[in-house]
Parts: sequence; structure tokens; C-alpha cells
Amino acid sequence: MKKILCPVDFSKPSTKAAEYAVQIAQRTNAALTLLHVLHLPMLDTTESAMAASQLLDEQRRYAADKLHAMALHLQTLPNASGMQIDFKVQEAFLADAVERLTQEDDYDFVVMGTTGGGNTLEEILIGSNTESVMSQVKCPVLAIPANASFPEIHRIVYASDYQPEDAKALQQVLSVASLFEAEVEVVHVSEEANEAASQKGRAFMEGLRGQLGQYPIQFHEIIHKEEDTGLKQYLSTTNSNMLAILKKRRSFFKNLFGMSLAEKMTYQTKLPLLVLHADA
Repeated sequence: MKKILCPVDFSKPSTKAAEYAVQIAQRTNAALTLLHVLHLPMLDTTESAMAASQLLDEQRRYAADKLHAMALHLQTLPNASGMQIDFKVQEAFLADAVERLTQEDDYDFVVMGTTGGGNTLEEILIGSNTESVMSQVKCPVLAIPANASFPEIHRIVYASDYQPEDAKALQQVLSVASLFEAEVEVVHVSEEANEAASQKGRAFMEGLRGQLGQYPIQFHEIIHKEEDTGLKQYLSTTNSNMLAILKKRRSFFKNLFGMSLAEKMTYQTKLPLLVLHADA
């Protein structure tokens, strides 16, 4: 982890995300950049184009001032004194801007805010933006709910379906866990209990232990007809404070985020969500 990008819109969720980003950057000696995106207006005449240009200039100056003030605030956080925090203002769609920066400027980790409930227009827009970035950007994306506790991660749950890609994804999870000396648990949801599935799980776990070295990892199997519901119920009863998933199966990912917009992913009201990509 060398360069962290943190999109902000000056809302409570994005401020909380910036606080997380500072702590992660400080622990990894990574560069941190705050990003604010201005949406380009629709133009139909030369006169409206001139007015829009003036408005964008004003918005750009206003955003730069707000970003500067946020950077100064973040430098007052514990262990952040003297930390260099850069910022950018760009005109684009958020997901497009983040994707371009990760591809062209080598940002390798994104931290951004999301909402954990409610149906106000602001919450719907923030949730939609976060979903778009997670779907479009290939580097790890960490989504932080507005009511997440101050970044003291002690237990991370990784949702696994016993696929070869899990080993690489867990390496990334362990790199985050090691920053906070956090426990890691691999959780698998099975539709029903049977010996064949249990044997497959045990073989998978032993293979993972051989690939991942000495970092202590716990394994847990959940029996539930629906993978996402079983995972939600498990997270609601455990003392975990981050969920990690691998974006490789469109059906599972789409189902999770369908719930996030319709039901606000009830577990996300408490837990930061780390999304990794199999094709990164």
C-alpha cells in the first residue's frame, strides 16, 4: 500500500472515511490524497456555457478551501501531526475519476464513506456513488459507514466460498489486519450440513494455512439457505468490526448491493466493508 485515495463530499460519512484513511496511511507510510469531484453541468448554449464555467470556477475554489481545511483538521488527529495530506478537485463522475487515478497515478487503495441506513436523498446518492466505485475500480475499496467507531480494527471477517482466488484476497486482508494486529476469520455459508462439504472446507482451510504462513486465522461454517442472509445474521451476533468480500461472482455481489440500496445492508450500519477484486 503506497498511495491512498479518499473521495470526500464533506458529508459526515466522507469525514469519517478520511479519519480512517489517515490512520491507515500513518501505519503504512502511504501517501494520502483527498479527492472532491464536481459534476459537469449539461450545456445547450454558449451563454449557458459561460455561466457554467464561472460557476465551476467558484465551486472549484470553494472545494479547494474546504479540502485544505479538512486536511488541517485531519493533521490534528492522533499520530497524524506533520503528516502530508494532498488534495485534488476534478470535474467528472466520481467512479470515472477514481478509476482514472488508480490506473494512471498508481493509487492502490481507496477509502470512502457510505451510509448505513435511512432513505434521504443524500443517503441514497452517497450509497449509489460508493456502489459505483466498488463495481468499477479494481483496487481494494474500503467503505466506512458514518457511525463506524474510531479506527481500532480488532477482528475482520472474510466471506469465502472456497475458491482458489480466496488465497490472494486473504493476503490483502492480512495486510490490513496486520496494521491493527487484528484477528481474521474466514466464514463460509453452506446451504445444508453434509460431510462432503465439510471435507472440502477442511481441505481448503489446510491449503490456505500452508499458503498464508503463520498469521493466525480462524475458520467458521454457517448453515443457511441464503448466503447473504446467513452472513448478515452471523455478523450481527459477533464482535467483528470489518467485513471483507471478494468481487468475483456477480450474483453474490449484486445481491449484496441490491440489499444495500433497498434494505441498507443492515450489517453495514456497524461494519466497514472491504471489497477486493479477483481480476485486479
